[in-house]
Amino acid sequence: MKSLASTDVLAETKNRLLAVRPDDRARWGKMSATQMVRHLDCACDVALGARAAKPVKGIPPPVMKWLALRSGVRWAKNIRTAPELERLIAERTDGEFDALVKSAAVKIESLTTTGSYAGSHPFFGTMTAADWMRWGYLHADHHLRQFGR
Repeated sequence: MKSLASTDVLAETKNRLLAVRPDDRARWGKMSATQMVRHLDCACDVALGARAAKPVKGIPPPVMKWLALRSGVRWAKNIRTAPELERLIAERTDGEFDALVKSAAVKIESLTTTGSYAGSHPFFGTMTAADWMRWGYLHADHHLRQFGR
């Protein structure tokens, strides 16, 4: 299973992110390319423990985590995001697009170098470092495919 723990997967993911352009159109969903990049950036903040996101009610976290991270089933196109991240996506995005992309790429790489992660994910509950590496790849892959990258 692909994970950011692999240097090849990390390089591939970052290259795909760096290929996103501000005028890229989503194949599904409502986000613009700029909003998607900001979403990746802010979601990494949650993983790194720099931004809080409350648990989301729904499918029990252990079941949701297994389905999302271990089952091999591709994520649905219009899955929910944590309310805290939805609010950030709706806000005006400050900064130049290229700077947002670079920031998101740095944070994705930080997932592989930090020893400190949030203790839990809003949907998946308790997470290990390996879980965050797997999530980091799947989350980025989901949104990069959304924009044809």
